[in-house]
Parts: sequence; C-alpha cells; structure tokens
Amino acid sequence: MADGIEPERLSDRLRDLILSGTDETEVLLERTQTRVVRFETAPVHERRHARPAEAARLRRGDGTGFDRLNWEAAARQQPGPGDVEIKVEAIGLNFRDVMFGLGLLPEEILEHGFAGPTLGLECAGRVERVGAAVKLFKPGDRVMAFAKSAFATHVTTPAAVVAPIPRDLAMETAATIPVAFLTAYHGLMICARLKPGEWVLIHGGAGGVGLAAIQIARWRGARVIATAGSPERRTLLASLGAEHVFDSRSGAFIEDVRSVTGEGVAVVLNSLAGEAMERSIGVLRPFGRFVELGKRDYVANTHIGLRPFRRNLSYFGVDLDQLLIDEPATSKLLMRSVMRLFASGDLAPLPYRAFDAAETGEAFRQMQASGHVGKLVVRPPRPADVCVRHRRAFQVAPDKMHVITGGFGGFGLETAKWLAAKGARNLMLIGRSGAASSEASEAVASLTAQGVRVRAEALDIADLPALTRLFARFGRDLPALGGIIHAAMVLDDSLVQNITGERMERVLRPKVAGADNLDQLTRGLKLDYFVMYSSATTLIGNPGQAAYVAANGYMEGLARRRRRAGLPALAIAWGAIEDVGVLARAEGTRDALLARAGIKGMLAQDALRLMGDALAAPAGDIDDAVVAIAPIKWGAARRHLKVLESSAYAKLSGQDEAAAETGDKIDVAALLAGSSPDEARKTISDLIVDEIARVLRLPREDVGRATPLAEIGLDSLMAVELALGLEQRFTLNAPLSTSASSFSVNELVDHIIGLATGALSEDQALKQAMVDRHLAGATVAEIDEEQVMEKVRTMKGVLH
Repeated sequence: MADGIEPERLSDRLRDLILSGTDETEVLLERTQTRVVRFETAPVHERRHARPAEAARLRRGDGTGFDRLNWEAAARQQPGPGDVEIKVEAIGLNFRDVMFGLGLLPEEILEHGFAGPTLGLECAGRVERVGAAVKLFKPGDRVMAFAKSAFATHVTTPAAVVAPIPRDLAMETAATIPVAFLTAYHGLMICARLKPGEWVLIHGGAGGVGLAAIQIARWRGARVIATAGSPERRTLLASLGAEHVFDSRSGAFIEDVRSVTGEGVAVVLNSLAGEAMERSIGVLRPFGRFVELGKRDYVANTHIGLRPFRRNLSYFGVDLDQLLIDEPATSKLLMRSVMRLFASGDLAPLPYRAFDAAETGEAFRQMQASGHVGKLVVRPPRPADVCVRHRRAFQVAPDKMHVITGGFGGFGLETAKWLAAKGARNLMLIGRSGAASSEASEAVASLTAQGVRVRAEALDIADLPALTRLFARFGRDLPALGGIIHAAMVLDDSLVQNITGERMERVLRPKVAGADNLDQLTRGLKLDYFVMYSSATTLIGNPGQAAYVAANGYMEGLARRRRRAGLPALAIAWGAIEDVGVLARAEGTRDALLARAGIKGMLAQDALRLMGDALAAPAGDIDDAVVAIAPIKWGAARRHLKVLESSAYAKLSGQDEAAAETGDKIDVAALLAGSSPDEARKTISDLIVDEIARVLRLPREDVGRATPLAEIGLDSLMAVELALGLEQRFTLNAPLSTSASSFSVNELVDHIIGLATGALSEDQALKQAMVDRHLAGATVAEIDEEQVMEKVRTMKGVLH
C-alpha cells in the first residue's frame, strides 16, 4: 500500500524494497517512512489509568518461581506512638524469603512471626516519621531495623527493633547486620551459652549467619569448625579464622569432626536438613548443645531419634521471626549487645553483593543456588518508578437507550444480560426475525422481570431508510441513544473459488452495510460507546471464511477511521465463545480448534468482562481501536496456521500461552489426540527445555535432552521450582515429583505423558516420589550403595 507518494518516487521505493530481500508480506509506504505490520500481546485488563505511587512493596503475583515477584504500589503506614517510619535504601535477603517466594513455606508457619507471611525482615534507611512516644530517633537519622514486609520503599516498625547505623557504615553494609548477627548471637550466646575454649561446628559457614557466627565464636574465644559446599568457600572460611573446614555435601565431615576433636563438639549451629541434620547431633559431646536454624525439617515435621539425648544434650530451635514478636525486650537487648560489639570493633560487617530493584528475581535465584558468599542486598525502586494502577470501570448510563444489533443470537443475548448487569435499564435488540426463537423470547422475559425495558425490533440493519426512521425516535419518544454494540452477522462459509457475488453480499451486508449505516446515523450524536463485533479470523485467517474475514476487516478499518475523527469506536476481534453461539452447537469443531489450531474457548461472560476493561481504557489511541480477545496457544497454532510464519506474528509466535507466566496449560491428552506422537513429544520436550533454561538461567542449547538435570546444575531447591513451573504448563492428573534433578528431559517427557494420560496414577507418582526422596537422602546415608539399590529395587517393584 502506498500513501501519497509521487509515482516516480514510488517506483524507486518499491525497487529498493524488492531488492532488500525482505520477507515482509504487508508493507505501508508513506512519504517519509516505511511501516510494517506487527502484532503484540496487550492484555486488556492492564489498560488502566496510572499515576506514580507514593510507596511500593514486593509481592508474589501469579505464575511460578521468582518471575512472579513484582514491585507494586502500596500505602504508607502512619507510625503509632512507639513506631518509626523508615524510607528504605537497602534490604537484606534471607533464605526465609526464598522459600516463601517459591511457596515452600506455608503461611501458617509464618503467620505468628514478627514479619508474618510477607517478603523481607531486615532493612536499612533513613527515618521519615516517628511516633509521639519515640525519643531516640528523629527524621533523617540513618538506621537499620527489623520490619514486616521489608521489601518495600517505606516500612513502619516498632522503635525497639531499630538501631542507629554507625557513622562509618554504608546503608547496604548496614542491611547485612540485623538478621545474621542477631541470629548468630542469640543461638551461640543465649541458647548455647558458648564458653571460651569450646569447639563449635558451624554449618553453612559461608552464608550470612555462618560468617557472623564465626566472628562471634572467635570473639568469645571458642574453637571453630565450619563446613561449606565448595573448595573456594572452604578456602575463604579458613582465611577468616575457622581452624578446620570440611565439605558439608559429603557424609565424611562427621568422621572428620570426630577425628579433630576426639570427643566431639560442644555446640552445633545447624542449617542442614534431613539425615545430615540427624548425623550432626551425633557429633556432640556429652552436655552438648544443638542449635537448629533451618526451617525445612520443621515444615516437614521430621522425626529424630532421642537416643543421643541420653547424654544430657540440649536442642534449641531458633527462629528470630518468632523471637522478635514474642520476646521484644530480649530482642532489644540482643540488638544493643550486637551493636556494642560493632562499636568496639570486635565485629565487622559481612561481605555482600547488591542488586537493583529490577534485578530482584536474580537476587532470589542466586540465594536459591547458594551462588554467593555472605549476604545479598536489594535496593528498592524509587516510588515514582512504580505506578498506581486502578481500573476505571466501564459505566453504563441507566437513563439512555443501549442498542444491540444481532441482539437475538446467543452472544447478542449474553451481551444484553451483561449490559443489564452493568446498570442499563433501556435495551433495544435488533434482528431481522425479532424475538422469534424461544431462547430470545425467554431472555427478553427474564430481562423484563428484572426491571429492564426491552424493545425487540424486527429490522434489517442494512436497510438504511428503515434504520433512519427508527433512529429519528431517539431523544423524542425513546430515550436518548447511549451506545451501540453491532453484533449482527451471517455465516456462509465457502472456499474462494466457490464464492459467488450473491454469497459474498450475503455475508458482507449485515456487517459492512450495517456498520456503515450505524456510523452515518450517529456521527452527530454524543455516544458513550460504539462497539463492533469482529473476529480473530482477521488476525490468523480461517479456511472457507474469506468473505467473513473481509467483512470483519472492514469494520476494524471503520473503527480506526472513527477514532481519527474523534468519535468513540472499538472493534473486538473475538476468539472462540464456547458456551453460546455457533461453537456451542458444534462441539466437534470447537474441540478440533482447541486440539489442532491452538484456539482456546472462552465463556461469554468472561469474554464480556474483558470487553468492559477495553471500553474502560482511554479512547483516543488509534492503535487501540481494535482489540483481540482471543486466548490462543501460539505454539500449537504456529504448527497448523501457515500465516503465523510471517514476521508480523514473530512476537506472538515466540510466546506460548502454556508458559507459566500466563497461567494457561497445555492439555497433553488433547495434544496427543490432535497430533502425531513425535510432534507431541517434541512440543512437550521443547516446553520442558524452556522451563529448565529459565530456572537455571542457561541458553536453551545448553540443556541436553538425555543428560540428567543434576549434571547441568539443577539442585533440589531448583527442582521444586521446575516442578511447580511444569505443573503450570501442563494439565496433569497428579503432582510432579519435586526430585526432577534425577530425570533427563526425555525421561521427564515420558513422566508427564504418563501423568497426563493416566498411565502413571497418582499413587504410582507418589511412590516414584518416595524412590526419588530415598535416592536423594542416600547421598549422606550410612548404608552402602548396594543397600540403597536394594531398597530402591524393592520400592520400584511396586510400580510395575
């Protein structure tokens, strides 16, 4: 298409375009630029007015893993008499946040703690406001603090858990102190009563609490044994004062500790789970003290044997979150004790890595993978960078008349019900046959019983004289016209070579002539809305519907033309409405669309709710004159719709609605029924690789299909995220095993097909998970390999 270009220049432009070798199929040449077609997703429910937020907070949204973490607008909280409001400049990330972010900590585990089921427990920043009873702090003071929902731009917290930041400490450095040092101090000094000269075993020595504990133990004069998972970290811990450093990922550390100490250690500061935790109890000497910092075994309600405790052992469960709320006076004393040690130079800040707000998910992933030493710190966003999003509801004027053409069809009647629910009290339904069907007459009777005045007009919308006479009555003996929804249509499907002029006109007449008539008769009126029902076939085509697609395309062009003229207009390109209309009467066609073309059906009222969101959006943008409301699985559609190979659809074809972030799922059974086994396996395999690459932050090509996932870096916690992500992608009959690291991609494909088709029952899946858990625990078990394999063979025999 060329717009206003002189013929000689046009020929040059066309020559250059052809010689460029472009694969574009639709090009608009304008005087000064060349335009091409690009389709993008833009969910209508996000089309809202927005303004800068006064504060922001990190929240868990929909989806899986850490991609669902979003900074959202929040309200600032007025300080109570004993509270301090802090403008946050740095937030310390803790493993508690990672587990809660992944959904591995049930809310009931956290709800009685200081921070509750929220993200963040510690921060540093400047005082903004103080309560009337607060004397130690004033606005502008630099402070560190414990706070509920500390992943925020502003927090309000009791002054008792706030401490001034020493003059020589930066904000990010200060954010590393509260949780790590108070946890370590409380565990070692208050619970374990660590004495000079005693041996202490500190697991996870390279983490924040571990590094803080090493400093406190050395200040106390104790002798330190630490564990870490990598040679680099073990070297670091030795340089920081640990006398002996062992590998926490090997069961050999138990014998190593005994050989060094002879009788065992006086104190264990533990963060290991499962059997490694139980075996750590066994290295305590008589009257030893075991201090548990982890939460996994609490959540799992792990049982431990009591026999070791006959030697006068003590067990302490330390949860700083609980301490802060149940023992505020003790918490205050702990804070003062720790800060005195910093003031005297006996303690030093921890090493850390800082992340900007946009990198929050990456910070969580790095802690999940234990890919750090010391602490991870996140800087919150500026409040102005986060928008307050609020929906401006679509308003219907109850005193005006609302017209629906094609109003007696299934979707037209649903539209009438929707308008009535929105408050319309005057409806006019127009159709060639009027309310002749029982469905239409019953719907009209139901609306009338609700107090809605319904006029049923038997009229051909393409008959301009008749329509003119009807519209002349608005504002006279009928209420003023409020808006129009043009839903009239006729279907007469045929291949192009079989279309006659008569058949073409039959399809075009209600949509094209009807829309033109409505446009012509309302140009001088102030309408609230002017909606035309188009179809997603204008987006992706449909064999046999050339005339229908052309008619809808015309209406979409009319919508843009009206917007350019400053008139209201919206064309909705509908996808498949499955509960009313044509597809509701043709289940075979509907199921084929879902299984083969990737079209997903919608319920009429859900679809209309989304149309209401589109109508609530600002009406001036010409690009928003046409909105497609059509759930489509682009991966499936791309395999069957040739048109999607065009670069115009690249941004859509590169997305699959089965991805975790969209919440839509691949129905594996339908996929197997609608395509060959090889095609189905490839689709499932590709999606699994996408999810693995997302979790591991690897290029797709680095994920081998036959390689066990543990060999490419998938640990047990990442396996949980992967399992959750795959359950979001696929419709399954039972949960996936969370020990996916023992599988290869090809084995996961078999597993998912088994779960989806029922070949692998829920009972079998759970037994498979038992095998996985046993194998995972066997890495630090006392039994030898042959014993392990014998137990595994016994359990796997149940599966066959």
